[in-house]
Amino acid sequence: MIKKQISAKSLPQRLLVYFSFIAIILGLSLYLITLSLMQWIEDEVNQHELEVSAPYAIESFRQGAKEPLKIGLNTTAYFSNEAIPQKYGSLDQYPLGFSSEINLPDTQQANNQEPISFFFYRGEFELNGKLTPLYLTMPTDNVELGKHEWLMINLLVLLLIILLFIAFGFAINRISKRLISPVSQLSQQLKQLKPFQHSEPFRVSPESASEFTELSDSLNYYRQQNEQLIKQEQAFARYASHELRTPLTVITGAAKLQEQDASPSFQIRQRERINRAALEMQYTIDALLNLVKHEKSIEQSSRTITLDEITQIINPLVLIAQKKQIEIEVTHTQMPHIHPSHTVLRMLLTNLITNAINASQSSKITVNITPSYIKVIDKGSGLLPNNQNTEGHQLGLLIVKSLCQRYQWQFDLSNTLPKGCTATLTLPALPMDKQK
Repeated sequence: MIKKQISAKSLPQRLLVYFSFIAIILGLSLYLITLSLMQWIEDEVNQHELEVSAPYAIESFRQGAKEPLKIGLNTTAYFSNEAIPQKYGSLDQYPLGFSSEINLPDTQQANNQEPISFFFYRGEFELNGKLTPLYLTMPTDNVELGKHEWLMINLLVLLLIILLFIAFGFAINRISKRLISPVSQLSQQLKQLKPFQHSEPFRVSPESASEFTELSDSLNYYRQQNEQLIKQEQAFARYASHELRTPLTVITGAAKLQEQDASPSFQIRQRERINRAALEMQYTIDALLNLVKHEKSIEQSSRTITLDEITQIINPLVLIAQKKQIEIEVTHTQMPHIHPSHTVLRMLLTNLITNAINASQSSKITVNITPSYIKVIDKGSGLLPNNQNTEGHQLGLLIVKSLCQRYQWQFDLSNTLPKGCTATLTLPALPMDKQK
């Protein structure tokens, strides 16, 4: 059996029904308790009035007062059975100290179904040296609320309960809607969200609970991260296509040239071209794979860059620079300790030096290496206004920024005077135990 799911829109109505049912039970319980308590208080007050009237009656009888003795408006005192009205019956059958309400049938009126109701207290006192009974009566008609009064009280109590029920239902409805409204808003915004299209950020009402605001902020953050990841992957795909196209062209061209000339020297040159292009592709693929991996931590061990490693990275670029009459110079004081592998370092420097070559004509490019930074300085045209760079330049810098972010390096690109551009890779200081 499939359980029907509850939607956020129907939840306030369901909550209202549940709480209304509870409110009805509580209201009826309160109604019954209130009426019972009022009746109990009424009886207790009247009985207490009889009991406190007993000393006054005793003192009055001792001073010679005749019976029946009226005390106040409602209480009557007796000390002999003969003086007690016949309608009250025999009161001497009740024990000494009895105090309660008595209901007796009216024997004088056969057709009257209403009982005779009165409060009665029995005691005794010494009168003329003899123990004498004391009877105090109080008709309930004179001291208790009548049917009309009880009807009005019932109506008022019921009206109050109904008003409280309406106010309670209104409050529950408002609170439940206020709690559910942010969920409905976020759900609706998620339904309207279209992939690969710009959309408004997730928002909830300012009156919502702080947890919903935090939830919308988290959704915005994760969506931004997801969109950035998608853009990054798309850029990687374009960069891979851009970077791999040249070595593939070289390999294809060299393979075709091998078919045209079978001389050993020519074949050797073409094989060297194929090997260099294949090696370039391998470096590019390794760097891209290293970048798109999402491990929680990068390799922990550090290593020291060597001059031979720098030379090996720069040598393939020297041939390209010579065609434009550009000299590549490496200056260094002390080689730094780094985390990135040779493949990653090669991609970083290759991109920066290639960009410098493309921006320069008949000048010199300096690669300055210190323990705290690596700078690539050219004397070319500098940064173009409004970021009007070529696609390859943009993609290369994107790869550089992504790699630097991964290894906690800082990348900065700035113009130098009188002309040219400086690309700076600022290296983080490594703990001494990792530099060994």
